[in-house]
Amino acid sequence: MSEKKFRTEITEEQEQVDVQSVCNNLDMGRYQIIELAAYVARQLDLRPHDALKKLLEVENLEEFLRSLKDKELTREFRQRF
Repeated sequence: MSEKKFRTEITEEQEQVDVQSVCNNLDMGRYQIIELAAYVARQLDLRPHDALKKLLEVENLEEFLRSLKDKELTREFRQRF
């Protein structure tokens, strides 16, 4: 049984996102990345960890944020009307 637990721990460790890689990819500081990941998680209904993974894949931050804002405005518009 301890072998199974060990395998689970390795899998979880492999799934972790390197925050420094996200910082380097987007040329931002750690605190900015954490705030951005929280925003992305709320907008896309993701876990913060998954939001960090998403940010690691982003090539054009401005375009990505614009698309999130568009989705947010569309969602608000539908809720009001």
